[in-house]
Amino acid sequence: MEEGGLVDLRDDEALATARRTFRDSGMLVLPDVFDVGRVAALRSAYDELLRAELGHDTSGGNSSDRVQPTDGRKHVQMQLPLVPPFSDVETVAHPLLVKVLTGILGENFHCSYYNSNTAFPGSTYQRVHRDAGPVFGADLGVPTPTTAVVVNIPLCDFTRENGSTEVWPASHLIVDSADDADVDLTTRAQALASARMDVPAGSVVVRDLRLWHRGVPNESGDARSMLAVVYQRSWLSWRAHSLRVPAATWRAWPDHVRSIFSAAPVDAEDGASVMS
Repeated sequence: MEEGGLVDLRDDEALATARRTFRDSGMLVLPDVFDVGRVAALRSAYDELLRAELGHDTSGGNSSDRVQPTDGRKHVQMQLPLVPPFSDVETVAHPLLVKVLTGILGENFHCSYYNSNTAFPGSTYQRVHRDAGPVFGADLGVPTPTTAVVVNIPLCDFTRENGSTEVWPASHLIVDSADDADVDLTTRAQALASARMDVPAGSVVVRDLRLWHRGVPNESGDARSMLAVVYQRSWLSWRAHSLRVPAATWRAWPDHVRSIFSAAPVDAEDGASVMS
């Protein structure tokens, strides 16, 4: 995709370009972050977990404690456990990703949410939506710097056929007025140019939570899945209530990864919860 800003970060100049691209468009595509083996391991573990949660119903029609339907038919989201390979340092704190996130969110950013999205064959259009609105709503009247991002890790090639996510570049800079409250984003988006998140497996997409987007029909014969990990500035008060870090995972992480997950409760050895 051209609008997403495909960037190869090999030096400081490239990093500066990446930050500018993200600031302007609200998203950034990082190519070749993960090798084929890591993507395959993540996909295999993800599919096994999804099958276990849904049983024989692979249509996304049923829900479980971990899997919930989301907007649009045959779209589901699933919370992921912080266990290997989902908790691997290379997955949640890849050095390149940490470098980019530090440039966008500043030092001491932390993870507040770890989810996933799957569009099954036959899925429909979602409504255009934001994952989060402006921090100050309509009160400020001008856009603020990015306070939170979602990192999407595709578990397969994202194509037009299997329903690559539709995005509206630069829509993260739109601040609603009081009059906009009665007009839904799907209607407003009809007047704006969109792009599709066509990226190969191994890539990572960093997206401002305010960016307008939607899931679209998956016309292929296979499920289209991605991980969705939210990172935010250190001073935001959102608590990572949905995250739980197993004691074994906490022990295995180096200090810099523990810092990223410092907002999440850590399970004690006996299964009780203690704060990190």
